[in-house]
Amino acid sequence: MVIHFLLIGTLGMITISSESAVLANLEKRLQAIQTLEANFIQIYRSASTERGYEEKGHLYLKRPDQMRWDYLEPEKKTFLFKGNTLHSYFYEDKQVIRQALAEETIKESILGLLTGKIKIQDLYSAKIISSDIKGQGIILELTPCQEQEIICLHLEVDPRKWLIRRLIFFESTGSRQEFFFSHYKLNPQFPLKIFEIPIPPDWEIIDSQSLHKIRF
Repeated sequence: MVIHFLLIGTLGMITISSESAVLANLEKRLQAIQTLEANFIQIYRSASTERGYEEKGHLYLKRPDQMRWDYLEPEKKTFLFKGNTLHSYFYEDKQVIRQALAEETIKESILGLLTGKIKIQDLYSAKIISSDIKGQGIILELTPCQEQEIICLHLEVDPRKWLIRRLIFFESTGSRQEFFFSHYKLNPQFPLKIFEIPIPPDWEIIDSQSLHKIRF
């Protein structure tokens, strides 16, 4: 859900060389990950209020095109991404929605970033807006090269591990979505049934039109 740092000696001091070098290190790290687990916090803030709606859950990823978001608080729900299809499971409503995703929709969303379907520098221009040497974190502002509903992203990276700490999507409407990631497990072995969720017989199945916008 971004620059180059040089680790010097045992003190772990960080020198920033360029945005492109950090992006290269991040993408190299993501390409090396075949499976991944992490906890996440998602906060959605509309344009009309600063108070956000917070949700918490657990993420499973298997490259190149499988991802499962289990939302545990405050409402239980699951978003399962397989191939180019998003399955949305709403347990309280006993309902699952299946939606085909356009390739551009995937690339412009958090799905494209985490699955490695995009090369960041091909779609965004990058600028360092914060470098916390003490906390060893870097924040990049990514601006789309072509017009889209997302006007910019803020991407915070841990240069010690080259993992994403936080992602913020700023929309043209003034709304924004923020993701925090923690407790990573890299290349864990988990059963393939993680990405197979049986649909109970009393559930309603809805096949929706292709999505132009992803809103978890």
